[in-house]
Amino acid sequence: MQTTLAIDAILSSLFLLLLGQMIRAAESTKRPHIVIILADDMGWNDVGHHGSNQIPTPNIDALAYDGILLNRHYSAPMCTPSRASLMTGRNSINTGMQHYVIDSDEPWGLGLDQKIMPQFFKEAGYKTHLVGKWHLGFFAESYTPTKRGFDNHIGYWGPYIDYWNHTLKMSDPSKQYVGYDMRRNATVDMKSHGTYATDYFTEAASSVILDHNSEEPLFLVVSHLAPHAGNADDPMQAPEETINKFGYISDIDRRIYAAMISKLDDSVGQIFNTLKTKNMLENSIILVMSDNGAPSVGMHSNTGSNYPMKGQKNSPWEGATRSFAALWSPLLQERQRVSNQFVHITDWLPTLASAAGIEVPFSKQHSEIDGIDQWEALSYDTGNPRRVILHVIDEIAGFTSYMENGYKYVNGSTTHGFFDKWFGLLDANDTIPSDGEYFARVLETDIAKWSNDSLTKDTIKHLRKHARIHCGALPDDINFCDPLIQPCLFDIINDPCELNDISHKHPEKVAAIQYKLNIYRRSAAKPRNKPDDPAANPANFGGVWTWWRTDDDASEETGSSPEIQEDYPWLKELEIPPPHSSLPENVRLTVIITIVVIGVVFVVGALIYLSNKNLLRTCTKDKLVESGLACGVKPVSEPKSTLPSDSSNSSDGKMPEGCENSSTAQITSKAYRIRNNLERY
Repeated sequence: MQTTLAIDAILSSLFLLLLGQMIRAAESTKRPHIVIILADDMGWNDVGHHGSNQIPTPNIDALAYDGILLNRHYSAPMCTPSRASLMTGRNSINTGMQHYVIDSDEPWGLGLDQKIMPQFFKEAGYKTHLVGKWHLGFFAESYTPTKRGFDNHIGYWGPYIDYWNHTLKMSDPSKQYVGYDMRRNATVDMKSHGTYATDYFTEAASSVILDHNSEEPLFLVVSHLAPHAGNADDPMQAPEETINKFGYISDIDRRIYAAMISKLDDSVGQIFNTLKTKNMLENSIILVMSDNGAPSVGMHSNTGSNYPMKGQKNSPWEGATRSFAALWSPLLQERQRVSNQFVHITDWLPTLASAAGIEVPFSKQHSEIDGIDQWEALSYDTGNPRRVILHVIDEIAGFTSYMENGYKYVNGSTTHGFFDKWFGLLDANDTIPSDGEYFARVLETDIAKWSNDSLTKDTIKHLRKHARIHCGALPDDINFCDPLIQPCLFDIINDPCELNDISHKHPEKVAAIQYKLNIYRRSAAKPRNKPDDPAANPANFGGVWTWWRTDDDASEETGSSPEIQEDYPWLKELEIPPPHSSLPENVRLTVIITIVVIGVVFVVGALIYLSNKNLLRTCTKDKLVESGLACGVKPVSEPKSTLPSDSSNSSDGKMPEGCENSSTAQITSKAYRIRNNLERY
């Protein structure tokens, strides 16, 4: 009898164990495959779905039209902060990654205390792969991708490489550092030498998908070099046969840039087709986006266009932070639409984790400026949960960019304000493909055909119209703003081109925003930036960029010293002013007078107190007795100041009707010239 019971118990245990394994296997197959395709320094105006026919991007466009075209997607203004936010789901000011980028000879990176995206997905049973760029630090081995949650990495560790020979030359002319930067996990990948980088990464991503067991969930990040510029001595590179397709573009650099974009678009199409070959599309989520706006001019410029938005990469303007993005998946309930829901790059960790049924616990420091789960809002088009976006607070460079409920605040800028302009207006003399050719190319893609003819020319035409930015009508009393002199405020919904400063009309709103920014600033992590280290020179390692410090030597300090500008001579040369007064001019005098009056009253009171101490002590004692405080009754403490909640589902921030047909009024000659340029667009 006892033997029978024992056997039954063993069989029951085995059955439960087997059942648990079957349930886990079923859950694993239900989790969606997730593919993130990240472009580097690609402009808003360099994809066809925003209205330009100059550079056809039929695969990216078809993915956007058949999925969700994310028309208000924001990132950080530069590579390293943007990628850190994508990986952590946290704003760069909370991780110390807010200032500039990591040069290959600098000993710092994303803190090891930060749990990043592949670690969450790996714990949930995903196979995690990174193809392409890392740029989050490699000075010590523990900072490299395969030590941070990726099962495999094929690509490079630094900010950029030559497209063909895969070397990085330091952009600082005072340094002669040159090294090879291509890896297959921790091993130097010399076999890739001579292969065009975009093609190499596309083939690597396709191989990852083909070799993957489709019964297991896949997490794949394809982080392209394109269209980032290469080394300074040969920045623009593409295969000759691809360049020749764009002979109608007169600017030779822009022609090569178009070829770089075209190869990137081909990559999106090939990755999509590889997922289809493996029968993985039905359970896949594909996200395509740029890490920030294009650098039209200046260092690492690639002729990219963010037009008609203001500014470019490494600036506080929309041209730096409003990046193109598209989300595609059969799992989305409301597709083939333009979304004007505000989405920040920090949102993708909790959003994609939510789609995969993964819980992402937040730290005690979590606030509304960090990632928000937007899966339900995007999938069902149920409103706009995000109302606040902190683009950047850079105390070293001295500029701030922040958006709240459609009002954008800018204080300070970069490069003496040289980027505070509109760049990338296309040459009107170039003969570009017609709308008919554009529609035909999109509909010929395998992505469009996969939709079983539900994606039509009329649908594309409608979506493209609503995805295009219209600068709107300018008022008669237009007010230009120089953020190097005073803070600016813009109605970013109705003035997406940041033409008219309205700070003088809303001083109370400016003051309220500054109050919040001061709270964010006080709680921000110190920048982690470190000065360059000559020990990183690839000449010390056989001409290869690699880690040069041991993990024991790798400092885990949270930031650099307060005198960081002394370590960065180029920052001192820019002579960027410190952050300006947090009060507008018209409020400043009133505040000063109030402070003086309070000071006088305080001094008079102090004198009375000192000359009548006994009388005051008697009166105070009587008051304490009357109030009960002298009898051991404790006062009720005041509640701590808290920020008002900015989350709301009331509006999705859509552009008001009729903006595109509004006429501009007669304004100053400077505004008149800007208006004429915008009308040409």
